Amino acid sequence: MSVHVRVPATTANLGPGFDVLGMALGLWNEIRVAPSPRLDIVITGEGEGILPRDEGNLVYRAMQRLAAHVSRPLPPVHLEMTNRIPLQAGLGSSSAAIVGGLRAAVALLDVEVDRGNLLRLAVEMEGHPDNVAPALYGGLVAVTVDEAGPIVASFSVPENMRVAVVLPDVRVSTEEARRLLPTSVPHADAVFNVGRAVLTVHALTQGDFPLLARVMRDRLHEPFRKRLIPGFDDVVAAGKAAGAAAVVISGSGPALAAFAREGHETIAQAMVDAFARAGLAARWWVLDVALF
Repeated sequence: MSVHVRVPATTANLGPGFDVLGMALGLWNEIRVAPSPRLDIVITGEGEGILPRDEGNLVYRAMQRLAAHVSRPLPPVHLEMTNRIPLQAGLGSSSAAIVGGLRAAVALLDVEVDRGNLLRLAVEMEGHPDNVAPALYGGLVAVTVDEAGPIVASFSVPENMRVAVVLPDVRVSTEEARRLLPTSVPHADAVFNVGRAVLTVHALTQGDFPLLARVMRDRLHEPFRKRLIPGFDDVVAAGKAAGAAAVVISGSGPALAAFAREGHETIAQAMVDAFARAGLAARWWVLDVALF
C-alpha cells in the first residue's frame, strides 16, 4: 500500500491576529509513504541535505505519534518528501511536516482519526496552533487552546483571493522571534489588536481590501520582530506603493505577505527590489488561498 499526502504552506498572525489567525496557501509539500523492509527517507527540494533522514525526521516522528495514539505499531517505511515550503521562513514548514506525517500515518494504518484529534496531536507537537490549524482545515481559520484542547473556526474567503509572499535571504528562527516579544503589553495595545483582528477576519471573508488596509495592523509582535528583517519599513512601503492594501510579517518571519485585489506580481517585484536596496536577495510567489 502506498500513500500520497499534500500539505500546504501557511501564514500565521495575519497582522493583528497574533497566535490566533492563520491561512493556508497554495505552496505544497508532498509526502509519499510505503511499507519497506527498513526505514528509508528521501528528501528533495527545500531542506535537502539539511533535514534528518532517520527517526529524528519530523514527518516520521509525527507518524510515530499517530501510531501511538491509535495503539498500532508503525511498520518500517520508505518515506519520500518533496518539499516546496522553505525552512525557517514563517511559512509553516514544521507544521506541514507534522500535519503531513499525521495524515500519512492515518492512511497507511487505515484508521479513522477525526480532524479535531489530529489538530490536538499537531498542537501538542508544534506547541502553538496557528499554523497547524490552517494546514489541516485549509482557508482562513481562527484557533485558540483551552484546558479542553484546541478551539477552531473556519471562515470562507473569496475563491479568487491571492497573496503575494516575499522571502528575503535571511534566517529567523521562531524561538529567536519569540524571545524579542515583551512579557506584557499596554491595555491600549491589546484593545487595538482585538478590534483589528475581528475586522481583519471580516475584511478577508468579504474581500474588502479598503477595510483591510485600515485594520490589518499590529502592535503586539511586528514592532519587535521587524528588527530581524533588514529594510522592513521600506519594503512594506514599496509594497503598498505598488498597490498592496496591507503587508504583514508571515508568522515569525522573515517572509512578508502582501494582500491586494490585483497586481500581485507587480507588488512582489517592488518588494524584492526594496530588499535589494537593503542588500538582501529575495524570492517571491503569488499564491492562491488553499481551500479544502
